[in-house]
Amino acid sequence: MKNNDELQQLSDYLHAVLLEPKNAQQLAISGSDNSLSWQQLGCAVLDWAERFAVLKLAKNVPVVLYGHQQAEFASAIYSCLLHQIPYIPVDNIYPAERLKEICELAGAPYYYDVQQKAFVATGVTAQQLEEQDLAYIMFTSGSTGKPKGVQIGRESVWNFMQWVRNDFSLPAHPVLMNHAVFSFDLSLIPLLGNLATGGHIVLNAKEDITADNWLAHLQQQKVSVWVSTPSFAYQKLLLPEFRAEYLCDLKVFVFIGEVLSKTLVKHLRRLFPEAKILNSYGPTEATIATTVIEISDEILHEEGDLLPIGAMMPHSEMEITADNELIIWGKNVMRGYLGLPKENAEKLLWNESKHWRGYKSGDLGRAGKEYLYCQGRNDSQIKLNGYRIEIHEIESRLLALSGVSEAVVLPLTKKDGAVLRLAAFCASKLSEKEIKANLTQILPSYMVPSQIVIMDTLPLNTNGKIDRKLLDVQARTC
Repeated sequence: MKNNDELQQLSDYLHAVLLEPKNAQQLAISGSDNSLSWQQLGCAVLDWAERFAVLKLAKNVPVVLYGHQQAEFASAIYSCLLHQIPYIPVDNIYPAERLKEICELAGAPYYYDVQQKAFVATGVTAQQLEEQDLAYIMFTSGSTGKPKGVQIGRESVWNFMQWVRNDFSLPAHPVLMNHAVFSFDLSLIPLLGNLATGGHIVLNAKEDITADNWLAHLQQQKVSVWVSTPSFAYQKLLLPEFRAEYLCDLKVFVFIGEVLSKTLVKHLRRLFPEAKILNSYGPTEATIATTVIEISDEILHEEGDLLPIGAMMPHSEMEITADNELIIWGKNVMRGYLGLPKENAEKLLWNESKHWRGYKSGDLGRAGKEYLYCQGRNDSQIKLNGYRIEIHEIESRLLALSGVSEAVVLPLTKKDGAVLRLAAFCASKLSEKEIKANLTQILPSYMVPSQIVIMDTLPLNTNGKIDRKLLDVQARTC
């Protein structure tokens, strides 16, 4: 699967764009801490690598990066990509216990505290990764009860960067808005898109986004490309400044992470009549995204509620099984889950003739006359505000608490299938407050159910199984 020529092309490209920038004085990154021109970014990238070299770690030992939307965080990511250091991004919305667990699972002896600009020893023995030439490992919610690490190779990153540059209708020197935490791979569309185009990425901390002057900040930065989940954009529709007359530089919307509804597109058409609206699809296991399409008025007015997810990226194919499962083939498919041979055997396939891996996505889909469509899941994985969540992981964490004997977690959805919130039902001696406090110590906030109902015992159906349908009805009436 790896092609040494491609790996060298990526290295040469990164060296040129970071260390020999043609637009040296142009802004490259605006973060929550400071802003950097491309020339300053090159210096920051070299400085980070020099400090990392002091640790004297063997090649292919991963480093964890821990922070939130700082220019320093992005500089560290770019430095890792340039210097072939496999990195693991962890946002500080994750509790310390989650950070510790990820370091242990990855065999990472250090994490980089972005805020303090310091490497912190984890007490974990350094382990060289079996997979060579990895770009990064992205930890997602895992059905086993622990986070699982998705291993993405450098060849996949190079393929993705070229695709974004050529097929995402970006302006010549885009100013890309990022709202996603770096441990959510949606953030890599603007991060890698910035490298691919020599543009400018505007990083937005969670406290900045909730401020009254946030859109004024985007206006001042002349943001031209909006990258987000549909839910995030939907929340901004009521803001009076969220329109073309105010954000006059905003020309492209890129959506991924959730189903894009026709309702949202129609709202955006009214508020930003000249903007292009792109719908993209792809699991973390297929390097961020694997399809893209511009939603034209013709597509918008087609029959049915579902918008297409588009056509496949270069060097990839989509197979739809008899059970309607989407199987992704190509250079973009992950190198496997870190240390999970059983799951790798279940999820990964191999095409000998093309030397492509295949990934059984668990997503359901169909092929239209011209485009592909995605129609939900065939398992317990859900998306909440773009974050991928395994319901089984939350249930496992609940059952691991002393005092909880039974636990069920249910996603409460809208008519179009979008998840509104999570509800948990527990047979427990603990109170709702105590359960939430315990979960907050081990799970990111978006995985903690907003509603926890304490019961003596959970109801059973006629088959003797927990009656999830009855609990779902109860959750909606609470």
